[in-house]
Amino acid sequence: MKLTYFDVRGLAETSRLILAYNNVEYEDFRYPLKVNDWKTHDMTKVEFDLAKTNGELKRSMNKVPFLEVEGQVICQSKAIERYLGRTLGMMGSTELEGAMVDSICEVVRDVKDMYQGVRRLPEEEKKEGMVKWFAETMPNKLSDLEHILGDVDGYSVGNSTSLSDIVLFSLLTQFFDDKDSARKSLTHNSKLRSIVMRIESHPNILNWLDSRPETSF
Repeated sequence: MKLTYFDVRGLAETSRLILAYNNVEYEDFRYPLKVNDWKTHDMTKVEFDLAKTNGELKRSMNKVPFLEVEGQVICQSKAIERYLGRTLGMMGSTELEGAMVDSICEVVRDVKDMYQGVRRLPEEEKKEGMVKWFAETMPNKLSDLEHILGDVDGYSVGNSTSLSDIVLFSLLTQFFDDKDSARKSLTHNSKLRSIVMRIESHPNILNWLDSRPETSF
């Protein structure tokens, strides 16, 4: 199994966390990426551009991340996460639990999309937008999310670790630029807080966070 992405966390980190949690051996292939200017999204990615020019990325629609399994290529980060969730037994114990896992992951996608909207605000509006996001919008969204989580402490669905547990952990500890403010938004959300605490204390996750390459984002 080979996971291909840039040498950053980004869209591949949730999949890496899933693999780490389950102690799965795989090739973590990373194209070098240099950020020249965040504002204009100017980046240097020579090896990736060469691979694309040479037709090496056709089966992934010339994009990353993608996962290679038994000669097949799975592209799109969410498809990769769901594949890993299914094959590693992280989609609940019933079809209904699987649907609940999926629904929580889609809520997380909505939250990320909303945050990206704030990040794209004009500079004169962005600072105020970020303050409102972490002080009001995000805590409210997390409070709403609490209502659809399961009743077993530390688990979002059922009583075993599911894809949605890892996705929530990734969102709340890895995704946001201001990680301290993201943490503080958990203050009044006990279910989410217990999920994060359980996942981050798992030995395999601790080992991954300690040993993974240092990257800018």
